[in-house]
Amino acid sequence: MYFAKKIGLLSLIVSIVAGLVFLKPTGIVYASSPTSTIVVADSVLSIGETSNVTITFSEAVTGLTLADLTVANGTLNAMSSSDGGVTWTATLTPVTGIADATNVITLDNTGVQNAAGNLGAGTTDSNNYAIDTQRPTATIVVSDTALSIGETSLVIITFSEAVLGFTNADLTVANGTLSALSSSDGGITWTATLTPTSGIRDATNIITLDNSGVADMAGNAGTGTTSSNNYAIDTTLLTATILVADSTLSIGETSQVTITFSEAVTDFTNTDLTVSNGTLSVLSTSDNITYTTTLTPVTGITDATNVITLDNTGVQNATGHAGVGTTDSNNYAIDTQRPTAAIVVSDTALSNGETSLVTITFSEAVSGFTNADLTVAYGTLSAVNSSDGGITWTATLTPTSGIVDATNVITLDNSGVADMAGNAGAGITSSNNYAIDTTQLTATIVVADTALSMGETSQVTITFSEAVTGFTLADLTVANGTLSGLSTSDNITYTATLTPFTGITAATNVITLDNTGVQNAAGHAGKGTTDSNNYAIDTQRPTATIVVADTALSIGETSLVTITFSEAVSGFTNGDLTVANGVLSSVSSSDNMTWTATLTPNSNVNAATNTITLDNSGVTDYAGNAGLGTTESNSYAVFTVAASADLSSMTLSNGTLSPVFASGTEVYTSSVPNSVSTLTVTATALDSHATITVNGNLVISGQASSNILLNVGSNTIAIVVTASDQSTRTYTITVTRENSSSTGGGSSNGGGTSTDGGSSTPTAPMDNTVTSSDGKITLPTGRPGLVSLGKEIIISIPAGATSQELKLSIEKIRNTEALLKNNEVLASPVFDVLTNVSGNFSKPVKLTLAYDAASLKSDQTAAVFYFDGVKKAWVKVEGGMIQANDISVEVNHFSKYAALVVNKANGMPVVDRTTDPTTEISFTDISGHWAEVSIKEAVRERIVTGYPDETFKPGNTVTRAEFSVMLMNALKSTDAGAELIFTDTAWIGDWAKKAVSQAVQAGIIRGYQDGSFRPNAKMTRAEMAAMIANALELSTKDIPTTSFSDDKAIPAWAKSSVEALKKLGIVKGIGAGDFNPSAQTTRAEAVIVLMNMLGQSK
Repeated sequence: MYFAKKIGLLSLIVSIVAGLVFLKPTGIVYASSPTSTIVVADSVLSIGETSNVTITFSEAVTGLTLADLTVANGTLNAMSSSDGGVTWTATLTPVTGIADATNVITLDNTGVQNAAGNLGAGTTDSNNYAIDTQRPTATIVVSDTALSIGETSLVIITFSEAVLGFTNADLTVANGTLSALSSSDGGITWTATLTPTSGIRDATNIITLDNSGVADMAGNAGTGTTSSNNYAIDTTLLTATILVADSTLSIGETSQVTITFSEAVTDFTNTDLTVSNGTLSVLSTSDNITYTTTLTPVTGITDATNVITLDNTGVQNATGHAGVGTTDSNNYAIDTQRPTAAIVVSDTALSNGETSLVTITFSEAVSGFTNADLTVAYGTLSAVNSSDGGITWTATLTPTSGIVDATNVITLDNSGVADMAGNAGAGITSSNNYAIDTTQLTATIVVADTALSMGETSQVTITFSEAVTGFTLADLTVANGTLSGLSTSDNITYTATLTPFTGITAATNVITLDNTGVQNAAGHAGKGTTDSNNYAIDTQRPTATIVVADTALSIGETSLVTITFSEAVSGFTNGDLTVANGVLSSVSSSDNMTWTATLTPNSNVNAATNTITLDNSGVTDYAGNAGLGTTESNSYAVFTVAASADLSSMTLSNGTLSPVFASGTEVYTSSVPNSVSTLTVTATALDSHATITVNGNLVISGQASSNILLNVGSNTIAIVVTASDQSTRTYTITVTRENSSSTGGGSSNGGGTSTDGGSSTPTAPMDNTVTSSDGKITLPTGRPGLVSLGKEIIISIPAGATSQELKLSIEKIRNTEALLKNNEVLASPVFDVLTNVSGNFSKPVKLTLAYDAASLKSDQTAAVFYFDGVKKAWVKVEGGMIQANDISVEVNHFSKYAALVVNKANGMPVVDRTTDPTTEISFTDISGHWAEVSIKEAVRERIVTGYPDETFKPGNTVTRAEFSVMLMNALKSTDAGAELIFTDTAWIGDWAKKAVSQAVQAGIIRGYQDGSFRPNAKMTRAEMAAMIANALELSTKDIPTTSFSDDKAIPAWAKSSVEALKKLGIVKGIGAGDFNPSAQTTRAEAVIVLMNMLGQSK
């Protein structure tokens, strides 16, 4: 939003014409000025008191009002006089919350006059009066904040001043009593002794003072209450609880036992505990309150009733008080008997296609028994089941195919079952032995070299379980490679050569054999497939990318350079890199994949296109593959030629400079005929970071200025160049516009015509219009005038519009929030037109405002309004004439004027209803984010929007184009914008062009030295600071250092902006006081800075 520059109203010059009456004086009488005294009756005022004030004059006066009196720390009511104006009285009421012993009432005597019309002179002071309207306050400190049995604490109550009336009745004491209060310093500091109530444990207690019970020496009573610091009380007896966590213990189980005391104890040992059917481990504690130990039950016991008993008399608290009686734990049951089992396999010799019944018999019914508890040698079991409640279980054994083994058993893990009491079995139980013979043809495949790189091959060995026939390469599938030279000497072991494919990186590869393609001597074919061991292939050369972080380097700047390889490499050194117009520090890496270095540009260079080139052949990956060819970095610009405030060229649209332009020459002249009423100046700076103003208006280097109106006679044009180091140079052109004159061969006759030997033609009258393009003008009485502020507003004042000299100024109001309470939509900026003339003009004045007609909807148009300061509302000016992007009206007075968007149908202002402050802003990725509140506010203000997937992406970086849009949205700019002449204008998206052009017009951005804008470049924190400072129109006077710890890393052109924003609290440091100027700005950071900017402008 725009930021207002407040200006005062120009002085009102009023000419009063009065008739003169000539009287013959008969005598002269000289009179003296009236004098006065002021008496304040009550010279000591406290809360609730007032005083009569008497002002006595030396004679009756008139014109006395409260405005003539200045009252120290108080107010007076309306004055009155009962004796014709000699004695005046009023009531003085002191200001509350004040203690001031020195106060007077001062009368400006010049505001009164006596009957003779003589004004008073100077000032008169009253007698002094003291004011004390401050109430006493207090603090309460309890010295001992942790009280136990038998303890007391000193309590100190300190008042802000001496008090009266303070007693124990004014105090409320939590869980305790206070002794009688006493003071030894006259009533400021009071002490008492706090005794806690017995049998209490409360960590939160305070003493509360009712301040209204005391008063200071002036009689001012306290107000409200005052609380002491917190104190804890523990005056309770020692108690304990015992909890056995597992109340049902079986064999192998233990339980944690927790003994919790009501407070910390000493002397507690295992001897204080009696344990039923078990033992306890050594007690442990971390706080002497909660103790833990492990209960282990005795084996071979079944007992449902057991407790642990504590003898409380064996322990004592911190004050030495022992416990009383005994404490029992909760009950726990013990059962420690294990189930056993036997396993019988019915068929003890199994071949292909056979199965066998298996019977498992337990010593008692069990639960939890599943096939997972059984280990079957070379076979599988069907699901076990029982028909007698869990004692006898059966299943079917199916042997594994392809096995020849005479010794096999089924093994039961008894720990997997438990009896009905919950006791688990122990150890293992094995079945009787059974033999299996179910062999099949098998094979193994071994790849000798399991890591293959470029140019390598590996031997592959295929070994069968017996001699085979029919085996060929067609039976093998090879991942990322080919096999050749399959051979064998015994039809059992075969060999071949594996050659990997090139350009492959694959860590997982196998060779697969289709076993069905081979058969043994008996003619039985193999089944399924066989995979080789895994082998890795890396036949890819390493590649790289090079990123120069800062793509525009100027004097004193460096840039991080990141070289990222496709994989970890070795052999990489600076010798592999060629750097254009700069040098690199030694490359370094923590993972041999990502390498970094610092690029320092060469001095005294201006080169827009530079790259860093990597010779890839100098590096190899860990597989030994060398890189190939070269890799180029992104382009970066180097501009290290020193800053300059010189122009390289300067031309006029009309007229010729004299002398011929030279950078070192600052003063020029030019002459134009009377027919030339305007001209433009085109100035080009040597330093592309420099700014140029023509007659105070910012222009773009190499681009024509706005039209400059020329008066007849001498016109001075000032061109000021400000370099990036804030040095300046001023060029001055004096343009002389000729007077109008007669033409032809005759002579002027002075009567408005000229003769040329027989005919006469009218001559143009001399042009006496006063013109100005900087928004300020002074018109002599009766003269016409034309004043403008750029191309945005033009005011044409006809001759005779006023009967006095007219002084007029135009100011663009940037902060319009207070003027748009009804969410009216601006079509133009708001302009405040100020004059020294009161009332209306004698003739209508023409006012023309520029606006962007293309931005309006089909059912909308523009109309001119002025702001009624009394009604606080916009009033429409009827009769507006629209031509292209201008709207003109005739007005008879000046105020705040603007073009508003109106509805074509009814002519009423369009109201922006898109922003509802009560609407909940919801994104899926900002909950709990440090910038959540600001992000929601920025969305409501239509500074920024989220993404279609209902995310905001606060960590995404912002481009220069995106930040320009966000900034101009924040500024609520209604400017039409400047023509974009950047070399890469075509790369600026349509969605951003308006904002970029507005930012250029406002002097916020200028682009790079090579003439580019780089819309897609990431916005750095230094660039963001410079744009914000420009938007706020902050002074950027050069400063050598900032207060950030990484000041040396901040570019010289950004230091002033960074420091100015830091002082305003708009930007803050990162980490240990760094600014981190080259870091890329995230969406969240941009929002925070913009909202801080708006807060600063309010």
